[in-house]
Amino acid sequence: MELIFDILGHADFMGRIRKSNLSPGLAAFSATVESVRESNPEGTLLLDAGDEFTIYFWGGLPVVGGLNLLGTDAMTLGNHEFDWGKEFLEECIAGCEFPVLSSNVRQKQTGQPVAGTIPYTILERCGVKIGVLGITTEYTPYMVEKSAFMPFEVTSAIKAGNRYIPEMREQGAEIVVVLAHCPFYIEDDDSISGELWEILQGIPSVDVCIGGHIPGDYAQVLDGTCVLKAGFGQASLGHARLIFDTDTRRVVDMSCEVLHTDRESAGRPDIQAYVEEAIRPFEEEINEPLAESQELWKMTLAVESKLGDFLVDCVRFGGQTELAYMNATSAGGKIGPGKVTRESIIEVTRFNDPIHVGTFTGQQLYELMELVYEPDRFGKNASLLISGFHAELDHTKPSPHKVIKLTLSDGTPIELEQSYTVATSAYMASGGNDTSQVSDQIDYEAKDIRFHEAAFAFAKRQEILTVEDYPRLKEKGTPENNNAPF
Repeated sequence: MELIFDILGHADFMGRIRKSNLSPGLAAFSATVESVRESNPEGTLLLDAGDEFTIYFWGGLPVVGGLNLLGTDAMTLGNHEFDWGKEFLEECIAGCEFPVLSSNVRQKQTGQPVAGTIPYTILERCGVKIGVLGITTEYTPYMVEKSAFMPFEVTSAIKAGNRYIPEMREQGAEIVVVLAHCPFYIEDDDSISGELWEILQGIPSVDVCIGGHIPGDYAQVLDGTCVLKAGFGQASLGHARLIFDTDTRRVVDMSCEVLHTDRESAGRPDIQAYVEEAIRPFEEEINEPLAESQELWKMTLAVESKLGDFLVDCVRFGGQTELAYMNATSAGGKIGPGKVTRESIIEVTRFNDPIHVGTFTGQQLYELMELVYEPDRFGKNASLLISGFHAELDHTKPSPHKVIKLTLSDGTPIELEQSYTVATSAYMASGGNDTSQVSDQIDYEAKDIRFHEAAFAFAKRQEILTVEDYPRLKEKGTPENNNAPF
Protein backbone atom coordinates (compact mmCIF):
# COMPACT_ATOMS: atom_id res chain seq x y z
CA MET A 1 0.00 0.00 0.00
CA GLU A 2 1.15 3.51 -0.73
CA LEU A 3 0.58 6.54 1.51
CA ILE A 4 0.76 10.17 0.43
CA PHE A 5 2.37 12.79 2.68
CA ASP A 6 2.12 16.49 1.92
CA ILE A 7 4.84 18.50 3.63
CA LEU A 8 4.17 22.26 3.59
CA GLY A 9 6.92 24.72 4.44
CA HIS A 10 7.20 28.48 4.83
CA ALA A 11 9.24 31.10 6.66
CA ASP A 12 9.79 34.79 7.26
CA PHE A 13 6.41 36.28 8.03
CA MET A 14 8.42 38.91 9.96
CA GLY A 15 5.49 39.66 12.24
CA ARG A 16 3.09 40.44 9.40
CA ILE A 17 -0.35 38.94 9.91
CA ARG A 18 -2.70 41.34 8.16
CA LYS A 19 -3.01 42.20 4.49
CA SER A 20 -0.72 45.02 3.38
CA ASN A 21 1.29 46.19 0.38
CA LEU A 22 3.91 43.54 1.12
CA SER A 23 1.82 40.71 2.50
CA PRO A 24 -1.44 39.02 1.45
CA GLY A 25 -2.14 38.48 5.15
CA LEU A 26 -2.51 35.42 7.32
CA ALA A 27 -6.15 34.79 6.33
CA ALA A 28 -5.38 34.66 2.59
CA PHE A 29 -2.35 32.50 3.31
CA SER A 30 -4.54 30.07 5.25
CA ALA A 31 -6.51 29.39 2.04
CA THR A 32 -3.30 28.17 0.38
CA VAL A 33 -2.60 25.87 3.32
CA GLU A 34 -6.15 24.53 3.40
CA SER A 35 -6.14 23.83 -0.34
CA VAL A 36 -3.64 21.04 0.39
CA ARG A 37 -4.77 20.06 3.88
CA GLU A 38 -8.40 19.52 2.84
CA SER A 39 -7.38 16.95 0.23
CA ASN A 40 -5.14 15.04 2.64
CA PRO A 41 -6.09 15.92 6.22
CA GLU A 42 -4.33 12.95 7.83
CA GLY A 43 -1.13 13.15 5.83
CA THR A 44 -0.34 16.89 5.80
CA LEU A 45 2.30 18.67 7.89
CA LEU A 46 2.70 22.45 8.14
CA LEU A 47 6.25 23.46 9.07
CA ASP A 48 7.65 26.91 9.79
CA ALA A 49 11.32 27.77 9.14
CA GLY A 50 11.44 30.84 11.40
CA ASP A 51 11.69 34.64 11.54
CA GLU A 52 8.10 35.00 12.71
CA PHE A 53 8.07 36.83 16.08
CA THR A 54 9.81 40.00 14.91
CA ILE A 55 8.18 43.15 16.26
CA TYR A 56 5.82 44.73 13.74
CA PHE A 57 3.66 46.85 16.02
CA TRP A 58 1.76 43.72 17.04
CA GLY A 59 4.66 41.29 16.96
CA GLY A 60 5.21 38.61 19.54
CA LEU A 61 2.17 36.86 21.04
CA PRO A 62 -0.38 38.13 18.47
CA VAL A 63 1.74 36.48 15.78
CA VAL A 64 2.10 33.32 17.85
CA GLY A 65 -1.68 33.15 18.21
CA GLY A 66 -2.04 33.34 14.44
CA LEU A 67 0.45 30.51 13.92
CA ASN A 68 -1.47 28.41 16.45
CA LEU A 69 -4.74 28.96 14.59
CA LEU A 70 -3.06 28.14 11.30
CA GLY A 71 -2.37 24.66 12.64
CA THR A 72 1.43 24.79 12.64
CA ASP A 73 2.96 21.38 13.39
CA ALA A 74 6.52 22.54 14.21
CA MET A 75 8.76 25.58 13.88
CA THR A 76 12.47 26.30 14.04
CA LEU A 77 14.04 29.50 15.36
CA GLY A 78 15.17 32.14 12.89
CA ASN A 79 17.86 34.71 13.65
CA HIS A 80 15.26 37.45 14.15
CA GLU A 81 13.51 35.50 16.89
CA PHE A 82 16.38 36.77 19.07
CA ASP A 83 16.03 40.48 18.19
CA TRP A 84 14.15 41.48 21.31
CA GLY A 85 16.06 39.50 23.87
CA LYS A 86 15.73 36.40 25.98
CA GLU A 87 12.55 37.30 27.91
CA PHE A 88 10.60 38.19 24.75
CA LEU A 89 11.78 35.02 23.00
CA GLU A 90 10.84 32.76 25.89
CA GLU A 91 7.40 34.38 26.18
CA CYS A 92 6.73 33.72 22.49
CA ILE A 93 7.96 30.12 22.67
CA ALA A 94 5.78 29.47 25.74
CA GLY A 95 2.74 30.64 23.77
CA CYS A 96 3.32 28.20 20.91
CA GLU A 97 0.95 25.22 20.82
CA PHE A 98 3.44 23.30 18.69
CA PRO A 99 7.06 22.15 19.12
CA VAL A 100 9.68 24.87 18.67
CA LEU A 101 12.93 23.31 17.45
CA SER A 102 16.52 24.37 17.88
CA SER A 103 19.34 21.84 17.55
CA ASN A 104 22.30 24.21 17.25
CA VAL A 105 21.52 27.19 19.53
CA ARG A 106 21.98 26.83 23.26
CA GLN A 107 22.14 28.90 26.41
CA LYS A 108 25.71 30.00 26.93
CA GLN A 109 25.67 29.75 30.71
CA THR A 110 24.19 26.25 31.02
CA GLY A 111 24.86 24.63 27.65
CA GLN A 112 21.18 23.71 27.53
CA PRO A 113 18.81 24.34 24.60
CA VAL A 114 16.94 27.63 24.41
CA ALA A 115 14.21 27.44 27.06
CA GLY A 116 11.09 25.79 25.68
CA THR A 117 12.81 24.32 22.62
CA ILE A 118 13.85 20.80 21.68
CA PRO A 119 16.34 19.74 18.99
CA TYR A 120 13.81 17.73 17.02
CA THR A 121 10.34 16.28 17.16
CA ILE A 122 8.85 13.06 15.81
CA LEU A 123 5.35 13.45 14.42
CA GLU A 124 3.22 10.45 13.51
CA ARG A 125 0.91 10.46 10.52
CA CYS A 126 -1.01 7.44 9.21
CA GLY A 127 1.18 5.10 11.25
CA VAL A 128 4.42 6.58 9.90
CA LYS A 129 6.87 8.50 12.08
CA ILE A 130 8.25 11.71 10.57
CA GLY A 131 11.28 13.24 12.27
CA VAL A 132 11.73 17.01 12.02
CA LEU A 133 15.09 18.60 12.94
CA GLY A 134 15.39 22.35 13.60
CA ILE A 135 18.48 24.31 12.54
CA THR A 136 19.25 28.04 12.82
CA THR A 137 21.80 29.84 10.64
CA GLU A 138 25.27 29.92 12.13
CA TYR A 139 25.51 33.59 11.16
CA THR A 140 22.91 34.54 13.80
CA PRO A 141 25.45 36.19 16.16
CA TYR A 142 26.35 38.59 13.33
CA MET A 143 22.73 39.41 12.55
CA VAL A 144 21.41 40.21 16.02
CA GLU A 145 22.35 43.04 18.35
CA LYS A 146 25.08 41.72 20.65
CA SER A 147 23.22 42.42 23.90
CA ALA A 148 20.13 40.55 22.66
CA PHE A 149 22.07 37.43 21.68
CA MET A 150 24.50 37.59 24.62
CA PRO A 151 22.83 34.72 26.60
CA PHE A 152 23.13 32.34 23.64
CA GLU A 153 25.66 30.70 21.35
CA VAL A 154 25.44 28.91 18.01
CA THR A 155 27.05 25.53 17.43
CA SER A 156 27.76 23.59 14.25
CA ALA A 157 24.64 22.70 12.27
CA ILE A 158 26.43 19.80 10.58
CA LYS A 159 27.46 18.35 13.94
CA ALA A 160 23.88 18.71 15.16
CA GLY A 161 22.55 16.92 12.09
CA ASN A 162 25.02 14.07 12.45
CA ARG A 163 24.08 13.70 16.09
CA TYR A 164 20.30 13.95 15.94
CA ILE A 165 19.29 12.45 12.59
CA PRO A 166 20.64 8.97 13.51
CA GLU A 167 18.93 9.41 16.88
CA MET A 168 15.62 10.17 15.14
CA ARG A 169 16.06 7.10 12.95
CA GLU A 170 16.71 4.97 16.03
CA GLN A 171 13.45 6.24 17.49
CA GLY A 172 11.57 5.02 14.45
CA ALA A 173 11.56 8.02 12.12
CA GLU A 174 11.05 6.69 8.59
CA ILE A 175 10.91 10.11 6.96
CA VAL A 176 13.36 12.90 7.91
CA VAL A 177 12.71 16.60 7.41
CA VAL A 178 15.31 19.30 8.07
CA LEU A 179 13.67 22.60 8.96
CA ALA A 180 16.46 25.11 8.57
CA HIS A 181 16.47 28.87 8.87
CA CYS A 182 19.46 29.05 6.55
CA PRO A 183 19.96 30.58 3.12
CA PHE A 184 20.89 29.02 -0.16
CA TYR A 185 21.42 30.67 -3.51
CA ILE A 186 20.53 29.77 -7.06
CA GLU A 187 23.52 30.20 -9.35
CA ASP A 188 23.49 31.10 -13.04
CA ASP A 189 23.68 27.42 -14.02
CA ASP A 190 20.64 26.64 -11.76
CA SER A 191 22.82 24.89 -9.19
CA ILE A 192 22.53 25.97 -5.56
CA SER A 193 25.11 27.04 -3.04
CA GLY A 194 25.25 28.60 0.38
CA GLU A 195 24.94 27.59 3.99
CA LEU A 196 21.92 25.30 3.65
CA TRP A 197 23.42 23.36 0.77
CA GLU A 198 26.69 22.93 2.67
CA ILE A 199 24.73 21.56 5.62
CA LEU A 200 22.85 19.08 3.43
CA GLN A 201 26.13 17.80 2.01
CA GLY A 202 27.44 17.15 5.52
CA ILE A 203 24.57 15.28 7.19
CA PRO A 204 22.87 11.87 6.71
CA SER A 205 20.14 11.33 4.13
CA VAL A 206 17.24 13.79 4.30
CA ASP A 207 13.88 13.43 2.54
CA VAL A 208 12.75 17.06 2.73
CA CYS A 209 14.69 20.22 3.49
CA ILE A 210 12.87 23.50 4.09
CA GLY A 211 14.99 26.66 4.05
CA GLY A 212 14.30 30.31 4.80
CA HIS A 213 16.04 33.57 5.63
CA ILE A 214 16.08 35.15 2.16
CA PRO A 215 13.36 36.12 -0.33
CA GLY A 216 12.60 34.05 -3.40
CA ASP A 217 10.90 30.75 -4.12
CA TYR A 218 12.51 27.42 -4.91
CA ALA A 219 11.28 23.83 -5.21
CA GLN A 220 13.44 21.08 -6.62
CA VAL A 221 14.34 17.45 -5.99
CA LEU A 222 18.13 17.37 -5.60
CA ASP A 223 20.06 14.16 -4.92
CA GLY A 224 16.95 12.48 -3.51
CA THR A 225 15.91 15.41 -1.31
CA CYS A 226 12.98 17.77 -1.84
CA VAL A 227 14.54 21.20 -1.31
CA LEU A 228 12.05 24.00 -0.65
CA LYS A 229 12.28 27.72 0.06
CA ALA A 230 9.08 29.73 0.00
CA GLY A 231 6.69 31.79 2.05
CA PHE A 232 8.53 35.08 2.51
CA GLY A 233 5.87 37.48 3.78
CA GLN A 234 3.13 34.84 3.19
CA ALA A 235 3.31 35.29 -0.56
CA SER A 236 3.89 31.58 -1.22
CA LEU A 237 4.03 28.11 0.28
CA GLY A 238 6.47 25.28 -0.40
CA HIS A 239 4.84 21.90 -1.06
CA ALA A 240 6.62 18.54 -1.08
CA ARG A 241 4.62 15.40 -1.88
CA LEU A 242 6.10 12.08 -0.76
CA ILE A 243 4.85 8.62 -1.75
CA PHE A 244 5.58 6.12 1.03
CA ASP A 245 5.42 2.36 0.46
CA THR A 246 4.15 0.57 3.57
CA ASP A 247 5.61 -2.77 2.46
CA THR A 248 9.19 -1.57 1.98
CA ARG A 249 8.80 1.22 4.58
CA ARG A 250 10.50 3.80 2.42
CA VAL A 251 9.78 6.82 0.27
CA VAL A 252 9.45 5.58 -3.32
CA ASP A 253 8.64 8.83 -5.09
CA MET A 254 8.73 12.56 -4.41
CA SER A 255 7.86 15.84 -6.09
CA CYS A 256 7.71 19.47 -5.02
CA GLU A 257 6.29 22.80 -6.09
CA VAL A 258 5.66 26.36 -4.95
CA LEU A 259 2.07 27.40 -4.33
CA HIS A 260 1.31 31.13 -4.55
CA THR A 261 -1.12 32.89 -2.27
CA ASP A 262 -4.12 34.60 -3.85
CA ARG A 263 -4.14 38.08 -2.30
CA GLU A 264 -7.88 38.35 -2.90
CA SER A 265 -8.78 35.15 -1.10
CA ALA A 266 -10.85 35.63 2.04
CA GLY A 267 -9.30 32.55 3.61
CA ARG A 268 -10.52 31.15 6.89
CA PRO A 269 -13.07 33.44 8.62
CA ASP A 270 -11.79 32.52 12.09
CA ILE A 271 -8.26 33.63 11.19
CA GLN A 272 -9.50 36.87 9.61
CA ALA A 273 -11.53 37.61 12.75
CA TYR A 274 -8.52 36.86 14.93
CA VAL A 275 -6.27 39.19 12.92
CA GLU A 276 -8.79 42.03 13.07
CA GLU A 277 -9.13 41.65 16.84
CA ALA A 278 -5.36 41.37 17.38
CA ILE A 279 -4.54 44.58 15.55
CA ARG A 280 -7.54 46.67 16.67
CA PRO A 281 -5.58 48.39 19.48
CA PHE A 282 -3.02 49.57 16.91
CA GLU A 283 -5.31 50.78 14.10
CA GLU A 284 -5.34 54.52 14.87
CA GLU A 285 -1.59 54.65 15.40
CA ILE A 286 -0.56 52.70 12.32
CA ASN A 287 -2.88 54.64 9.98
CA GLU A 288 -1.69 58.11 11.01
CA PRO A 289 -0.69 60.00 7.82
CA LEU A 290 2.85 61.35 7.95
CA ALA A 291 3.65 62.57 4.45
CA GLU A 292 3.05 62.07 0.74
CA SER A 293 5.14 60.20 -1.80
CA GLN A 294 4.94 61.45 -5.37
CA GLU A 295 6.52 58.38 -6.92
CA LEU A 296 7.11 54.69 -6.28
CA TRP A 297 10.25 54.05 -4.24
CA LYS A 298 11.41 50.45 -4.27
CA MET A 299 14.13 49.03 -2.06
CA THR A 300 16.98 47.06 -3.57
CA LEU A 301 19.70 45.20 -1.71
CA ALA A 302 22.76 45.32 -3.92
CA VAL A 303 22.01 48.55 -5.81
CA GLU A 304 21.47 52.00 -4.38
CA SER A 305 17.83 53.13 -4.23
CA LYS A 306 16.02 56.31 -3.22
CA LEU A 307 14.13 54.42 -0.53
CA GLY A 308 17.35 53.10 0.98
CA ASP A 309 18.88 56.57 0.97
CA PHE A 310 15.77 58.06 2.57
CA LEU A 311 15.85 55.49 5.39
CA VAL A 312 19.48 56.10 6.25
CA ASP A 313 18.75 59.85 6.16
CA CYS A 314 16.22 59.09 8.92
CA VAL A 315 19.03 57.56 10.98
CA ARG A 316 21.18 60.68 10.53
CA PHE A 317 18.21 62.86 11.46
CA GLY A 318 17.58 60.83 14.60
CA GLY A 319 21.22 60.90 15.65
CA GLN A 320 21.72 64.58 14.71
CA THR A 321 25.09 63.73 13.21
CA GLU A 322 27.13 64.72 10.17
CA LEU A 323 27.03 61.26 8.64
CA ALA A 324 25.16 57.96 8.96
CA TYR A 325 25.23 54.39 7.71
CA MET A 326 23.07 51.29 8.00
CA ASN A 327 22.82 47.85 6.47
CA ALA A 328 20.60 47.48 3.41
CA THR A 329 19.40 44.12 4.75
CA SER A 330 17.45 45.88 7.51
CA ALA A 331 15.05 47.29 4.93
CA GLY A 332 13.03 46.19 1.93
CA GLY A 333 9.80 46.66 0.02
CA LYS A 334 8.30 49.83 -1.42
CA ILE A 335 6.65 53.15 -0.57
CA GLY A 336 4.23 55.21 -2.63
CA PRO A 337 2.93 56.76 -4.58
CA GLY A 338 0.39 58.37 -2.31
CA LYS A 339 -0.16 58.69 1.44
CA VAL A 340 2.66 57.56 3.73
CA THR A 341 1.55 56.29 7.14
CA ARG A 342 3.34 54.91 10.15
CA GLU A 343 2.65 51.44 8.81
CA SER A 344 4.19 52.42 5.46
CA ILE A 345 7.45 53.18 7.26
CA ILE A 346 7.38 50.04 9.38
CA GLU A 347 6.68 47.85 6.35
CA VAL A 348 9.94 48.86 4.74
CA THR A 349 12.12 48.85 7.85
CA ARG A 350 10.98 45.92 9.98
CA PHE A 351 13.41 46.48 12.85
CA ASN A 352 13.24 49.23 15.43
CA ASP A 353 16.74 49.52 16.86
CA PRO A 354 17.89 52.37 19.10
CA ILE A 355 20.07 54.82 17.20
CA HIS A 356 23.71 54.91 18.27
CA VAL A 357 26.18 57.75 17.69
CA GLY A 358 29.96 57.57 17.52
CA THR A 359 32.96 59.50 16.22
CA PHE A 360 34.82 58.08 13.22
CA THR A 361 38.04 59.19 11.67
CA GLY A 362 38.11 59.38 7.90
CA GLN A 363 40.43 56.37 7.98
CA GLN A 364 37.81 54.32 9.85
CA LEU A 365 35.14 55.28 7.32
CA TYR A 366 37.39 54.02 4.54
CA GLU A 367 37.97 50.80 6.50
CA LEU A 368 34.23 50.30 7.00
CA MET A 369 33.46 50.67 3.32
CA GLU A 370 36.29 48.34 2.34
CA LEU A 371 35.09 45.81 4.89
CA VAL A 372 31.50 45.79 3.64
CA TYR A 373 32.47 45.34 0.00
CA GLU A 374 34.94 42.54 0.65
CA PRO A 375 33.33 39.74 -1.43
CA ASP A 376 32.61 37.23 1.36
CA ARG A 377 31.03 39.88 3.55
CA PHE A 378 29.11 41.46 0.69
CA GLY A 379 27.29 38.18 0.26
CA LYS A 380 25.87 38.70 3.75
CA ASN A 381 25.56 42.49 3.81
CA ALA A 382 24.60 43.77 0.40
CA SER A 383 25.19 47.46 -0.20
CA LEU A 384 25.82 49.78 2.74
CA LEU A 385 23.35 52.64 2.95
CA ILE A 386 25.11 55.95 3.56
CA SER A 387 24.02 59.50 4.39
CA GLY A 388 25.96 62.74 4.39
CA PHE A 389 28.73 61.44 2.16
CA HIS A 390 29.40 59.86 -1.23
CA ALA A 391 31.58 56.92 -2.19
CA GLU A 392 33.40 56.06 -5.41
CA LEU A 393 33.96 52.29 -5.70
CA ASP A 394 35.83 50.11 -8.16
CA HIS A 395 34.67 46.49 -7.80
CA THR A 396 37.19 45.31 -10.38
CA LYS A 397 40.00 45.95 -7.91
CA PRO A 398 40.95 43.43 -5.20
CA SER A 399 40.07 44.04 -1.56
CA PRO A 400 41.05 46.20 0.28
CA HIS A 401 41.44 48.59 -2.64
CA LYS A 402 37.84 48.94 -3.83
CA VAL A 403 37.12 52.33 -2.24
CA ILE A 404 38.61 54.96 -4.52
CA LYS A 405 37.32 58.10 -2.85
CA LEU A 406 34.98 59.30 -0.10
CA THR A 407 33.60 62.83 -0.09
CA LEU A 408 31.08 64.80 1.91
CA SER A 409 27.82 65.57 0.12
CA ASP A 410 29.16 68.97 -0.92
CA GLY A 411 32.15 67.38 -2.63
CA THR A 412 34.69 68.06 0.15
CA PRO A 413 37.11 65.09 0.44
CA ILE A 414 36.90 63.06 3.63
CA GLU A 415 40.27 63.45 5.30
CA LEU A 416 41.89 60.39 6.90
CA GLU A 417 42.79 62.17 10.15
CA GLN A 418 39.62 64.26 10.41
CA SER A 419 36.87 63.23 12.88
CA TYR A 420 33.19 62.94 11.93
CA THR A 421 30.08 62.25 13.99
CA VAL A 422 28.27 59.19 12.65
CA ALA A 423 24.87 57.62 13.46
CA THR A 424 23.85 54.02 12.91
CA SER A 425 21.57 51.34 14.34
CA ALA A 426 22.31 49.50 17.58
CA TYR A 427 22.66 46.37 15.50
CA MET A 428 25.41 47.80 13.29
CA ALA A 429 27.05 49.52 16.26
CA SER A 430 27.37 46.09 17.89
CA GLY A 431 29.21 44.72 14.85
CA GLY A 432 26.19 43.49 12.92
CA ASN A 433 26.63 41.94 9.48
CA ASP A 434 30.17 40.98 10.44
CA THR A 435 31.51 44.55 10.74
CA SER A 436 32.93 44.35 14.28
CA GLN A 437 36.45 44.83 12.89
CA VAL A 438 35.57 48.53 12.61
CA SER A 439 32.67 49.00 15.03
CA ASP A 440 34.76 47.63 17.93
CA GLN A 441 37.07 50.64 17.47
CA ILE A 442 34.22 53.12 18.05
CA ASP A 443 32.92 54.32 21.40
CA TYR A 444 29.20 54.53 20.57
CA GLU A 445 26.60 56.32 22.65
CA ALA A 446 23.01 55.06 22.62
CA LYS A 447 20.57 57.89 21.90
CA ASP A 448 17.13 58.02 23.50
CA ILE A 449 15.39 57.47 20.16
CA ARG A 450 14.62 54.40 18.08
CA PHE A 451 14.63 54.14 14.33
CA HIS A 452 10.86 54.17 13.81
CA GLU A 453 10.42 57.28 15.96
CA ALA A 454 13.15 59.05 13.99
CA ALA A 455 11.66 57.98 10.66
CA PHE A 456 8.15 59.12 11.62
CA ALA A 457 9.49 62.53 12.65
CA PHE A 458 11.65 62.89 9.55
CA ALA A 459 8.77 62.00 7.21
CA LYS A 460 6.48 64.50 8.98
CA ARG A 461 9.12 67.18 8.62
CA GLN A 462 9.49 66.54 4.89
CA GLU A 463 5.75 66.36 4.10
CA ILE A 464 6.73 65.27 0.56
CA LEU A 465 9.32 62.49 0.68
CA THR A 466 12.54 63.58 -1.00
CA VAL A 467 16.18 62.51 -1.25
CA GLU A 468 18.34 65.53 -1.89
CA ASP A 469 21.64 63.97 -2.96
CA TYR A 470 20.91 60.87 -5.01
CA PRO A 471 22.85 58.89 -6.13
CA ARG A 472 25.55 58.59 -3.46
CA LEU A 473 27.46 55.64 -4.87
CA LYS A 474 29.54 55.81 -8.02
CA GLU A 475 30.45 52.24 -8.91
CA LYS A 476 32.66 50.62 -11.53
CA GLY A 477 32.02 46.93 -12.15
CA THR A 478 29.67 44.64 -10.25
CA PRO A 479 30.15 43.61 -6.61
CA GLU A 480 31.28 40.02 -6.18
CA ASN A 481 29.20 37.39 -4.36
CA ASN A 482 25.96 39.28 -4.76
CA ASN A 483 23.73 36.96 -2.70
CA ALA A 484 22.46 38.97 0.20
CA PRO A 485 20.00 37.62 2.81
CA PHE A 486 17.74 39.47 5.18
